[in-house]
Amino acid sequence: MDEQVVLSEGADQEEDESSTCGSTVGTEDVDFTGAFTTEMVFNSREELIDWVRDVGKRNGLIIVIKNSDVGGDGRRPRISFACERSGTYRRKYQAGEQPKRPKTIGTKKCGCAFELKGLKLATDDDWMLKVICGVHNHPITQHLEGEGHSYAGRLTEQEANILVDMSKNNISPKEILNTLKQRDMHNVSTIKAIYNARHKFKVVEQVGRFHMQQLTTKLMEHNYIQWHRNDEDECIKNLFWVHPFAIGLLQAFPSVLIVDCTYKTNMYPFSLLEIVGITSTELTFSVAFAYLESEREDNYTWALQRLRSLMEDNALPSVIVTDRDLALMNSIQEVFPRATNLLCRWHISRHVSTICKKLFETKERWEAFICSWNVLVLSVTEQEYMQHLSAIESDFCRYPQALDYVKQTWLVRYKEKFVAAWIDLTMHFGNITINRAETTHAKLKRLLGVPQGDFETLWTKVHALLELQHIEIKASFERSLTIVQHNFKDPIFEDLRGSVSLNAMNIILGEFKRADSTGLDASACGCVFRRTHGLPCAHEIARYKQENTPIPLFSVDPHWKKLDSVPITLDTTLELSFTAEIEMFIKRFKDTDGPGKLYLLKKLRELANPASTLYSASTPLVEHEVKTKMQGWPSLKVDMSAQDPSEFEYVFSTLDSDSAQVRTSSTTSVELRGRQKEKVYRARSLQPISFIDSFPVGLRPYIHDVQDVIADGHCGFRVVADLMGMGEDNWAQVRKDLMDELQSHNDYYTRLYGNTDRVQKLIRSLSCFQSNPGNDHWMTMPDTGHIIASRYNIVVLHISQQQCFTFLPLRSVPLPRTSHKIIAIGFVNECHFVKVLMHPGSPMPPIASDWFKHRNPCAQGWEAPYKAHIRVFKALVTDNF
Repeated sequence: MDEQVVLSEGADQEEDESSTCGSTVGTEDVDFTGAFTTEMVFNSREELIDWVRDVGKRNGLIIVIKNSDVGGDGRRPRISFACERSGTYRRKYQAGEQPKRPKTIGTKKCGCAFELKGLKLATDDDWMLKVICGVHNHPITQHLEGEGHSYAGRLTEQEANILVDMSKNNISPKEILNTLKQRDMHNVSTIKAIYNARHKFKVVEQVGRFHMQQLTTKLMEHNYIQWHRNDEDECIKNLFWVHPFAIGLLQAFPSVLIVDCTYKTNMYPFSLLEIVGITSTELTFSVAFAYLESEREDNYTWALQRLRSLMEDNALPSVIVTDRDLALMNSIQEVFPRATNLLCRWHISRHVSTICKKLFETKERWEAFICSWNVLVLSVTEQEYMQHLSAIESDFCRYPQALDYVKQTWLVRYKEKFVAAWIDLTMHFGNITINRAETTHAKLKRLLGVPQGDFETLWTKVHALLELQHIEIKASFERSLTIVQHNFKDPIFEDLRGSVSLNAMNIILGEFKRADSTGLDASACGCVFRRTHGLPCAHEIARYKQENTPIPLFSVDPHWKKLDSVPITLDTTLELSFTAEIEMFIKRFKDTDGPGKLYLLKKLRELANPASTLYSASTPLVEHEVKTKMQGWPSLKVDMSAQDPSEFEYVFSTLDSDSAQVRTSSTTSVELRGRQKEKVYRARSLQPISFIDSFPVGLRPYIHDVQDVIADGHCGFRVVADLMGMGEDNWAQVRKDLMDELQSHNDYYTRLYGNTDRVQKLIRSLSCFQSNPGNDHWMTMPDTGHIIASRYNIVVLHISQQQCFTFLPLRSVPLPRTSHKIIAIGFVNECHFVKVLMHPGSPMPPIASDWFKHRNPCAQGWEAPYKAHIRVFKALVTDNF
């Protein structure tokens, strides 16, 4: 024991000197014999390896294990070490032979003869080290601890585990690298090391399986329900899958479904069909997904039949919303014959604008036509519909092509599927567009980034979205069960609190406020919410108020009272058994001949283990060919006879002339050929659909685009700068302009805002030109709306879920209508401004009341052209802003 202590002390002394033990032998040769010579006895093989690597690292050398022998047959275990540059490069092809794919590569190997040998002693697990050759024939590494060296950039086991977890959560390699460097300031890994580690993880996980095989494996691991069918070449042509939690949601909320296809989600020629539903808390949940080889009727029918098999006979959808896809509409009629198929109003409005706008010679006539069309679509009775139709025919008799298009293409064939007089007889819970499906498409495509991934990559990101979606839905149920908003403390809501979703309560509150004006007159009430939402309408609530009784719980449709995901028809006392079915299968198997038995066994294996048939040698899976032309992003020319492009993927051929100077998110094909990198960044209009839910539901069909700006505290001023044609980077100029407006007309704005302090506070808020200012310097509405409209002599629309206003110039004489410029500023997420592009002739919010009180007499008349637009807005948006 004492001898070992002396050896250890000697070894420690040698270690202190080892970092400077290199001695030059020749021009390039360096001798490190002294650095690795030691009498130290190592307690284990691992201790020996760590010591050798540590000494090498301190001397600028990378030492690797050359070979090892575990011993046996009288041999003692041993291990040999060598320099990472030992040996010579071995070609994979003969001398003189050209490689199939020449690469610009090199090698570190230079035939270095350095070698150490470790030998196990006879006692315990002790080892000792011997230097065979201590000479290196190359210079030592000068920057071993810096970025760039492959050894220094290796990930530790802990870092590799972090990388795997972050990759599973869709974190980009760049963000993974930043996280690792934040956790360890000495980390010198490069982005290439991250990509290599991710690839290694994928290769290990896939273990040689095809992409479709890997997808089905993932579905099984996470208990998804899935079906697939193959073509004659045993290549999967359709795949349908459902999250297990989504099945419960579907059976709990079966009334309204939205079905839509999207494109450019994978490298193969498959469309992705998504079916979504709506909970009682008005959150969207993804019911099912299906890969379809083509959008033919038989493929749609197969997918919908799989959906039908998940539903009970007494809990089928009553409303299904789609775009005008004839194949899909026919399949719905076949599989769900009792469901009402509504058509998306947004797509219809888009088509009418695309076809008819060019037929009108002036902007005024076109806006008058589209406004009349909107009024026609919102007709509440068939009699009113006929009156509005007669009015539009007489007012626009000089435009027979436009009239013929809207009547023959839409009204004659489909008016019952989108005109209010008919669809408001159906309980659709306010879902008359496919915006909810488009929103989920947008979130998915934003996560995918480049739409050329494999099936397994798509599933990984879909699964992550679904998990977050389900967490939010459960939280919304809990909020409705436990939170009592102050608005609902009136005794009339006593029976509803905690038993009805907060979203339904807000709708009832709106009808409660309207009850005073409608009274008990059902004709004045209209009873729209009773028919479309299954909620008590204004005249019913007026009766309860008169009788001084609470609104009864039975007056609310069961959809709004469902605050969990337990299926409506679930009988928890029912014991299920498969004995009878198994006996039928055995009898059929015995009565069938040889080929029939093989077929039955194959189907049984597929049912018990879906992935087993994909790996079977008797039914080999053919890997799909990668598509060469991506579909789903239509050209600027719109073919009205083809599949309706989705709201998310629509490329607008023109912009509203009121917003003519706005930078578009779409780019012409000529521009794309010359700027491929910019194509990826600017042609993907990912953000608009994710923001669409931040605006009133009734207004959404009239929003044709939403464009984001940089979120740096100046976003509101960036929006104004871009909409005014200055470019969003000129936000500082907008701040200066608005400060000048306030200071030049200080007395005027003092009267408008009530006192000088408020004006000075606005000036201080505007006088900030540094990056990322505090929220004291953010744009505020509605205060800033008056200043923008008056400074630039324009009409400003402010749109959000909380409030909507129209701002007009306060001091200028009204311009001719053709010279009016209208800009729309959206407020989303309660902290960010975005650009909103409206359709021509769209509804407009009410004019801010302060304008009528404080406008200059010369400004009277600015409001005249917009009275009809404001009436339509009030009819669409029921909330009190």
